[in-house]
Amino acid sequence: MRWIWVRHGQTDRNVRGCYLGHLNPPLNEEGNRQAQAAANRLLGVKIDCIYASDLARCMQTASMIGEHHGLNPVPVPALRELHFGEWDGRTYNEVMETDGTRLMEWYNHPYDVCTPGGESLMDMGRRIDLWLKSVMDLTSHGETAVLVSHGGPIRWFQSQWLSRKPYSFWEVSGLRHGEILIVEWDGNRWVAGD
Repeated sequence: MRWIWVRHGQTDRNVRGCYLGHLNPPLNEEGNRQAQAAANRLLGVKIDCIYASDLARCMQTASMIGEHHGLNPVPVPALRELHFGEWDGRTYNEVMETDGTRLMEWYNHPYDVCTPGGESLMDMGRRIDLWLKSVMDLTSHGETAVLVSHGGPIRWFQSQWLSRKPYSFWEVSGLRHGEILIVEWDGNRWVAGD
């Protein structure tokens, strides 16, 4: 089976450097261009299903991909970004000015420390892992699924599932907006494909 991870296109708040978490801004003009470029890149690929975080930026990106394949994306709340709680919508500098101690505590121990009113990386990872395991059970051999999500969940998959280095979340390269990561299940593990 093959999974094609796609990071959603850019939003105006991404440009400002805000933590978006569970906020729901739409794609901006550049984000629409990035999403369309991702859709064009997948034109010749046989896709069996499309799953996307239920937030607008992912659903818009997934819908552009689905248009070319006659598929409607399935909204999946489990694929949402890390919930930043009180920090949602604020920039790093804004949070540093008002809550710098907690911000540094979270950056230094993101697996264990929750953002205020939000979640830890481990919380996010548990919901993603649970859903991904269920999708593996539902996906038939030879099928290709597109998963449109956010930087955090994709980075979680890269560190936990692809590289199998549990605490390498900050070390993996991640995807930029509109970028694609293709992975294949070889029967024992996920490996990066073409």
